[in-house]
Amino acid sequence: MFKFCVFLAFCVAASYGAPGGGTYCGETPSVIYQCLNSPKVISAVPAKCAKYDDECERLTCVFRESKWVDGTAVDKAKVLAHLDQYERDHAEWGPAVQFAKTACLGPELKAQGVFLNCPAYDVTHCILSSFIKHATPTQWSSSASCSYPHAYAAACPVCPSDCFSPQVPYGSCNACYLQPRTP
Repeated sequence: MFKFCVFLAFCVAASYGAPGGGTYCGETPSVIYQCLNSPKVISAVPAKCAKYDDECERLTCVFRESKWVDGTAVDKAKVLAHLDQYERDHAEWGPAVQFAKTACLGPELKAQGVFLNCPAYDVTHCILSSFIKHATPTQWSSSASCSYPHAYAAACPVCPSDCFSPQVPYGSCNACYLQPRTP
């Protein structure tokens, strides 16, 4: 009987001392952009780009129509100029924009998803991830339905949804590795 009481006391103590359920890291919550209240980084997708089913081709078309590509490479100076203008128009997003400019347009960017040679996709995903990871608390909606997306952004890497396809080997998407955060 004594052993049972000790076991019971241990279980009760362990359950009270256990940390919260934590945050499940997996696919990015679908409402994360609505919870962020962020203005669109790319204001409009040209109609001729919407016809592509492949996300790489669609984003390459958007970059081409926006004149952000030079041949097959992203024209980093033009994307930087666009982000500078975005920061002037939306000053509250300054820290996220600064991080995006450094992380996404500085050194050579690794493939972010399942597309191995798609710089437009890589830059776009990197910028959107930077916005999610570096938004200030005041930029998040205080709605109860946004508490999990906010916790997800603080704890998890932002992976492209294609990385969760059964055909993609686990660990093969570079964007799924949590980048170091700066305070």
